[in-house]
Amino acid sequence: MIQKLLLPFLLTACVIAYSQDRPNPNFTGEVKTVKENSQGLTAHLYFAPGARTKWHSHEGGQIILVEDGVGLYQEKGGPVVELRAGETHYCPPGVVHWHGASPTQGGTQFNVSRGGITWVAEVTDQEFTATAVHK
Repeated sequence: MIQKLLLPFLLTACVIAYSQDRPNPNFTGEVKTVKENSQGLTAHLYFAPGARTKWHSHEGGQIILVEDGVGLYQEKGGPVVELRAGETHYCPPGVVHWHGASPTQGGTQFNVSRGGITWVAEVTDQEFTATAVHK
């Protein structure tokens, strides 16, 4: 559980570090602001039970953080995975995936991605209702 909660804290530290153009007293050692290819897109979405995205990929990858409720995601060719409140998933650049709520429970997600999005196709009901695993 600690590892799953660590990513949001690391993201916050990165955002703080990025916003600093002078030495930051909250860090020890050399911390540099990354200015190349650093544009991030955020989405803060509530998915009602049964709601989900289409299959898609992100040019620079995506982080999915479930804030409350339940979220599902699936990378093409992999299992449907359940995320619970406070859990995260990183989807690497170019990996086709979908994410949303479960068939019976909604949930709020805060998602961070970089680069363009390529939308592919709708997620079928058969794909969506496959038995989910929890990692």
